[in-house]
Amino acid sequence: MNRARLAYLGEIEDLELKYSKLYSKKIFQKLCKIRFFEEEVKEAHKKKLTTPLVYLSIGQEAVSVGVSFQMKNSYVLAQHRGHGAYLAFNGNPLSLRDELLGLKSGCCGGKGGSPMIHDIKKKIIGHCGLIGDQVPVAIGLSLVKKEKKIVCFFGDGAAEEDYVLAALSYATQNNSQILFICDDNDLSVLTPTKDRRKWKLADVAKSFGLNAVDITDDPWLIDHWTKKLKNSLPALINIRTCRDIWHVGSGKDKSLDWNRFEITKKKLKKIFKENEILEIERTSKLWAKKIWKT
Repeated sequence: MNRARLAYLGEIEDLELKYSKLYSKKIFQKLCKIRFFEEEVKEAHKKKLTTPLVYLSIGQEAVSVGVSFQMKNSYVLAQHRGHGAYLAFNGNPLSLRDELLGLKSGCCGGKGGSPMIHDIKKKIIGHCGLIGDQVPVAIGLSLVKKEKKIVCFFGDGAAEEDYVLAALSYATQNNSQILFICDDNDLSVLTPTKDRRKWKLADVAKSFGLNAVDITDDPWLIDHWTKKLKNSLPALINIRTCRDIWHVGSGKDKSLDWNRFEITKKKLKKIFKENEILEIERTSKLWAKKIWKT
């Protein structure tokens, strides 16, 4: 099965129509804020205003947005491509901007840069740069915060690290209250999954005893499964998505198997008038431009 067909893996027809108009509006507002904030980061990076390493969430916004509404007040451990998760879980965009500019007012004092964004007051724990290290860290956190829910994001490349698989196995042993989210963009830097392994992460997670599903990055579908699994943790959701921007930097990948942002807008036309959708986009663009102009 090719990636283009996987764009609709697990989707439920007209699922968006089962949500209230207000809920769908909130989903799209978050998608837009992340996307247009990241567009501003991309431009700042091209002008060499940011720290050298920048990992953008453009194309993958729906992953963190889809999880965020059902997992409020959870601890959040983001991967290196973590701007989307930070913003979706209400991290301060000004602190993120300043961190990317290398300022002392940044969320890591300007010393962490793009991967290491965190906001301890909002339970967002930054990534240290070692691929997949946040997965065993999430296990350690669950041992201390036994009654708290935790969301741990990691990529499909990180899924192949031995300590990640060991941590997933231990999660069931410890009955950890963790929802693992794999941002599966089918690439480890530039190497596609088919050249790296034959097994599927959701199958491996199930063999360890986790509740696990393999779905596409439709935000309503992610919300649906997050709601279904959040009370039966530990669990894993492998989310097929598309990286729009290079592994690192501000360049664009050659092609996308699908554009989730545009697919989402098309679905929203069943709920909103086109001018309402455009107004949400316009307001979000102005919000992002104001942050970066300042």
